[in-house]
Amino acid sequence: MRSNRQDSRKRIGLKRCYQNIFYMLGIVIRHTPGYFMNLCLFQIYCAVQVFFEFTYTLKMLLDFITEGAEYSEAVTYLLLMLALVLIKLVWAAWMENVAEPRAKEILHKKLRMELYQKAVELDLAQYDNPDFYNEFVWSINEAATRMDLILQDFGRLLNQAAGILANGVFFVSLDTFGIVFIVISLAVTLVANSYIGRLQFARDTKLKPIERKRSYFNRIFYLNDYAKEIRLNPVAEQLKQEFSETNGKVYPIVDKYGKKNAVAGLIGDFVSNDILMNGLYLGYLVYQTVVKRALSYGSTMALFNAASALKNSLRNLAMMLPKFEQHGLYVEKIRTFQTFESSMESGEVKPDAEEFQELSVENVSFSYGKDADTLHDISLSIKAGEKIAIVGYNGAGKSTLIKLLLRLYDVQRGQVRLNGRNIREYDKENYRSLFATVFQDYKIFAASIADNVKMDAALQDDRKEIEYALEKSGFADRLASLPKGVDTPLTREFEEEGVNLSGGEAQKVAIARTFYKYCPIIILDEPSSALDPVSEYQLNQAMLDVARDKTVIFISHRLSSTVMADKIYMLEQGRIIEQGSHRELMEQEGKYAQMFRMQAEKYSMMR
Repeated sequence: MRSNRQDSRKRIGLKRCYQNIFYMLGIVIRHTPGYFMNLCLFQIYCAVQVFFEFTYTLKMLLDFITEGAEYSEAVTYLLLMLALVLIKLVWAAWMENVAEPRAKEILHKKLRMELYQKAVELDLAQYDNPDFYNEFVWSINEAATRMDLILQDFGRLLNQAAGILANGVFFVSLDTFGIVFIVISLAVTLVANSYIGRLQFARDTKLKPIERKRSYFNRIFYLNDYAKEIRLNPVAEQLKQEFSETNGKVYPIVDKYGKKNAVAGLIGDFVSNDILMNGLYLGYLVYQTVVKRALSYGSTMALFNAASALKNSLRNLAMMLPKFEQHGLYVEKIRTFQTFESSMESGEVKPDAEEFQELSVENVSFSYGKDADTLHDISLSIKAGEKIAIVGYNGAGKSTLIKLLLRLYDVQRGQVRLNGRNIREYDKENYRSLFATVFQDYKIFAASIADNVKMDAALQDDRKEIEYALEKSGFADRLASLPKGVDTPLTREFEEEGVNLSGGEAQKVAIARTFYKYCPIIILDEPSSALDPVSEYQLNQAMLDVARDKTVIFISHRLSSTVMADKIYMLEQGRIIEQGSHRELMEQEGKYAQMFRMQAEKYSMMR
């Protein structure tokens, strides 16, 4: 699949590039039709107004003088030109300060929402795919900017096209043969700039992975998450050295494509403008005026202005068309990202939370990509209301097993069943809604405490329930110290009065999410890793109290929670090596008993 996508990228032609431009313009027309119409009319008006102001006015004034017209005729014409200029200025101010900012907000929101929705719909496994991640990062960072550039250049294209039409009609009416020079000049410039556009895209494509790595180093030095590590360890010098080495990879790429760009630009500009237009055509025009006397001096002056304006418009147009080709190549990446589809098919059956009876894993094996199996022939059963502990050392496969239970990944061999039915038959979103989860790598968002607990705009904002959930997670004392209570903003990313919580406090807020969300199964992946033993014990007691009628699955390598579990599964190297209650496993004197005694001894020494 990856190679096919790469091949199609290489084969993208001019037609596809312009289809991509129309795709982006289609989004603009659908969501801001009034703005699009205004943009088109404004750019056409500006071009025609400039033609009359700087070309046709010169001819009219010379005609007035040479033909002895009335003074009032000249004044009337100039007042009309002044009115046209005033209309342009007022229209431009309104477009720049009102219409354009409003339209951009609408378009940026729409485009980003589509990309965010696409990202949410895709499988977690696709984040392990470098192609997907590169397209995703590129799309998110590039989409809004690229749309702005396309609109900007489209407006310029209309402006130049209208200017070419106005000057061209005037020009051809006086000197038809002169258009030959302009057409040849345009062809030369188009070829040169098309080549330059492809060079720039090739350069940017090679630079993107390097820029991502440079951006990573940049984040390390300014994000608060890394501040302590950098100051307490001599890692900064190593990072700076790696940054310097990464930077060194940029220079050969820039030099290689920069030299080619310079040569192509020089040849195109010299042949198209200096030789053809400023040399041959100017000589031809002088010959027509002075030797053959085919043109009057008034027409000659106006024609010279029209030719100059037409030459500049065609030159600008020739430079812009390859830009659209380049835009099309960038938009192709955005559209490529949008073509990514989830390989995880969703069923149609909607599970009923009230009818949960059993979750079973039958002979399941799983591996990430081409790696060796992370899980080997796992089988277990979790019945409604049971408290289950899945334990083992780091790397045993505990978190992978949970991701399969949540259907964040699909099993490769074996089955996971809910109430006897393969979970692939259930609607994905409805199935996942049966679970309340807290992972070891939970995230706190730059939002209020209430929003961080609720985690769903569709859920009812019940302040008493939020406070109750925080109390049960052990956060009550800290909450009482905050003047704004559950409305307190977390992190100082956007608000100076925001609060940065300690690791243990943040984990309590994350755990409160499971108390607030109504669902039959609670999964806690290393829920107490940032808590001290006393807080861990209190949390476990609270969990049993609140989740008395729910199914709870603990994942841990700390065994303080396993004593209260109905059943314990111990994993080692992706296999279940022991299972049973705490008492049964202690009597077996196996790996679990050894691990539990070692931890109990450590806690005893701490006391």
